[in-house]
Formats: sequence, structure tokens, C-alpha cells
Amino acid sequence: MEYTQLLKDLNQQKVSSLYLLYGTEDYLIKNVIEKIVSASLAEQERDFNYSIYDMKETPLDIPVEEGETLPFFGGKRVILMRNCYFLTGVKEKEKMEHNVSYFEQYIDNAPKETIMIATVSHEKLDERKKIVKKLKKQGIVLDANPFDEQKMLQWLHEYIRDSNIDMTEQAKQKVIQLAGKDMMMLASEMEKLSLYVEAGGEITEEIVEKLVARTLEDNVFELVDHVVNGRSEKALRIYYDLMKQNEEPIKILALLARQFRMILHVTNLKKTGYSRQKMASQLKLHPYAVKIAEGQAQKYNESMLTNVLKELADADYNIKTGKFGKSLQLELSIAKLTDM
Repeated sequence: MEYTQLLKDLNQQKVSSLYLLYGTEDYLIKNVIEKIVSASLAEQERDFNYSIYDMKETPLDIPVEEGETLPFFGGKRVILMRNCYFLTGVKEKEKMEHNVSYFEQYIDNAPKETIMIATVSHEKLDERKKIVKKLKKQGIVLDANPFDEQKMLQWLHEYIRDSNIDMTEQAKQKVIQLAGKDMMMLASEMEKLSLYVEAGGEITEEIVEKLVARTLEDNVFELVDHVVNGRSEKALRIYYDLMKQNEEPIKILALLARQFRMILHVTNLKKTGYSRQKMASQLKLHPYAVKIAEGQAQKYNESMLTNVLKELADADYNIKTGKFGKSLQLELSIAKLTDM
């Protein structure tokens, strides 16, 4: 089920007996769990009827047996099973023995009084396993893997609406660029921005620039964009700022090379007909990063990208052999790349 549809159902108190939440976006899983618990239990019921188990440390029999018992004082019982790696192909070093057949029997006759939630922070399930097939057939399943740009913008739209604020299109793109690496970070930054402008206010690109923290990778990402578009003055300004912050030139050089290698990979994969989502999976990148790399790739052909990477490799050699100082060599390379 889609994340947004699942939230709508839970907001309308539509709760199922079985949930399977998997994927690498922990924020989405955490948010859905909170919604399920809120829709199922009053605050005063949680001490008695809400149980959390780590399946790396707990045999499966224990939460399943609890699921078969009636909740205290009637009503509902919620059982959360975390780290259900027995649903994936991952081989745990200290594998807990789980009675999976017992859970399969439970699924066939899941009590209506119990809401059983199985979660695992892993991008894929083992679809060959009988238990996975049963859960997918009889439960509600959320694929909580990274959003593509369209879904991220949809999430932003709903957040903005619910928070009673406005946000310019440029601000949306900028906050996705800076904080869209995972939904936990994006949600945290949006909460900060919405508190800053207060209800009825508008978040602009300038406000995002002012409040959203930048990592070294973010600055290098922007530096690359200026290099790609031939904006040497802006590229060098970022570089000088990084030097004032005592960033290591060799580390910046390595990040520059990584970004251009990514552009080359995206160029090659696109030729083979890969979709943006498939490229993101293959390169283990966020779909938005692939979109940016696609746009940057339009400025180069394969030969030009090869020359860029050769220039960066030569710069690395010159620094390590002492031919040029680190800072001077990187400054020269940035200036040269913007003219390519």
C-alpha cells in the first residue's frame, strides 16, 4: 500500500490485524507505527496493551503467543516486532531460531483484537518464503524505501497544507536538495522551517539557505553544479569558504571525483534504458541525486567526462607527489574544469 493512502486509512481509524513494514526509510516506518498505535489504543491503555519485541533477541513464539491472548480490559492489543530479518535473505551472525510455522498458523487465524506489526529496516523481502507470501496476501504491506522526487514533493505538499504555511517552488527544490537524503532529515528540517515562519507564513529559498544545515557533501554538490555550468567565480567562492572552514583539499578532491564518476555512471546506464528508479537502486543513490546527475550529464559527452576524471586524477597525483601544494592544485583544477 502507498504510504499516503495508509496514513489516510489510519486517520480514519481503519486498522488491520496484520502489518508488514519494510524498507530503509525509518521515518516512514516510525510514523506509520505511531499512527497505528494512536488509532488503536488510548494513552492510558498503552502500558498494558502495547508490547515491543526485538526479533534479534526474542524467539518468535513469545510475541505470537501474546497475540493470541485477549487484551487487558477488552479493547485492542498492539504488538510490534522489530528487526524481522527472518523475512529477508539476510543471514544474521547470531541468528535467533524462530518458529516461523507457528507464526504462519497465527496469520491464518489472526485475532481481531490484536494488531500485529512486523518491521524490518531492509530494502527487500525474500519473496520465496511462505511467511512473506502469507503476510503480503493477508496483511497490509508498506514498502518504505526512498521516495522519488514526485512522492517527496507530494509529501511536502501535504506537510505544508497540514502546517498551514506556504512554500515557494524554489524553496521546495532547495530543501529537497539539502535535506532530501532521507525522510527523517527532511521532516526534521521542515519542522524547523515551519516553526520559523509560523502559521500563515511563507518559506522562501533564502530562508532554507539560512536555516538548513549544510554538510561538506552538500557544498561539494553545489560546487560541482557551478563547475558543470561554467560558473567559475561561484565555484571558487565555495571552495574558498571551505578552505576557511579548514576542510581538507584532498577530501574535497575525492568528493569531486565521486560526483563526476556518478555523472558518468548515470550517462552509461541511461544509454542502456535504465529508469531513474532503477539507476538509483543500481548505484545505491537517492532518486533525486540521480535526477540532478541526469541534468548535469547533458552538459558533457562521455569523452568530456573521461577528461574531467583524468584531470582530477592528475591533480591527486600532483598533490601526493608534492608537485603542487594541495590548495593551489585544487584551485587550478576547479578553474580548469569550469572552462571545459
